[in-house]
Amino acid sequence: MSSAPPKRPCLLLVDDTPANIQVLVGLLQADYELKVATRGAQALKICEQTPHLDLVLLDVMMPEMDGYEVCRALRAAPATRNLPVIFLTAKAEVDDVVRGFGIGASDYVTKPFQPAELLARVHTHLLIRAQQREIEEQSTELKEMLQMVCHDVANHFGVLSMTLELAQMRGDASLAQVLPRLLPAVRNGIGLTNLIREMRTSEDKGITLQPVPLREAVEESLALLDQRIRDKNLVIEQEVPAISVIAERSALINSVLCNVLSNAIKFSQPGATIAITARGEGDDVLLGIRDHGIGMPADVREHLFDFSKSHSRRGTAGEKGTGFGMPLMRKFVLLFGGSLEVVSRDIAEHPTDHGTEFLIRLKTAS
Repeated sequence: MSSAPPKRPCLLLVDDTPANIQVLVGLLQADYELKVATRGAQALKICEQTPHLDLVLLDVMMPEMDGYEVCRALRAAPATRNLPVIFLTAKAEVDDVVRGFGIGASDYVTKPFQPAELLARVHTHLLIRAQQREIEEQSTELKEMLQMVCHDVANHFGVLSMTLELAQMRGDASLAQVLPRLLPAVRNGIGLTNLIREMRTSEDKGITLQPVPLREAVEESLALLDQRIRDKNLVIEQEVPAISVIAERSALINSVLCNVLSNAIKFSQPGATIAITARGEGDDVLLGIRDHGIGMPADVREHLFDFSKSHSRRGTAGEKGTGFGMPLMRKFVLLFGGSLEVVSRDIAEHPTDHGTEFLIRLKTAS
């Protein structure tokens, strides 16, 4: 099967003289996708409607709105603030050049231009643009990673702090009773740290996936959340068979199961039931976590997995959160090769039948 050809960079040519446009098209059309404007206002409209635009070749001397005004407008708009702009003009006086760079031009080529020089400058600025985008993407990934560390490591420190406080209040003799919660928290905290390190050092290969016993993972997640479950006197109904799924163990326990279960606990009323079920479906395992809590309104469901629009709601007992748990959970489910469905009925819309169910589909380990 042949792969699709690589996407060609998209250039906008802006010049009020048809002959100049014709020359530029003849020179560039073999290597680039081209868009053409003969007026400044038209150029700005094309920029608004073309999010994948990579570079603008801009004439300075135009009627109605000259190139300086166009460049100034591009630099003022967030979507085009970093878009490379190369001025093409016969105005080559030092003051004109300085003015152009002061407004935000990336480069300046005088008419009549040499084709080889123009092609070289276009290539250079497209390369810079591509590197800039790569840096922006890496920066976004690092921010998400930082959010993940803050979110999940904070959960473990919370468990450790609460457990140690209980041990201190009850005396040393009670330590044996709290160790079953303390040790999994420590172990998973270490596992999560190792997972972060692995993800950062093997970006090309991704995280290491392997068979993980699902029942053991669920039981360890419940152990980590045991005190929160007890505080609300919740009933956990569990029907998870002895089956293994393809995942990364620490991420499955911490970032997937603990996040979904924390959400169910947070929005359940005291004394309510949370049901955890799993069944095989062909090559997959369908894991369901169902609560009878307050559910989610439509605006929360719409942005539930969006890092940039994360929103935290207080739980039924005033519990706080960061809003990053759900985007993080979905990210790992997809990394495992799985899929996710959420069904929720908001208590305001369904006062007698409300709650949320997460249906997580994972690959069965053969």
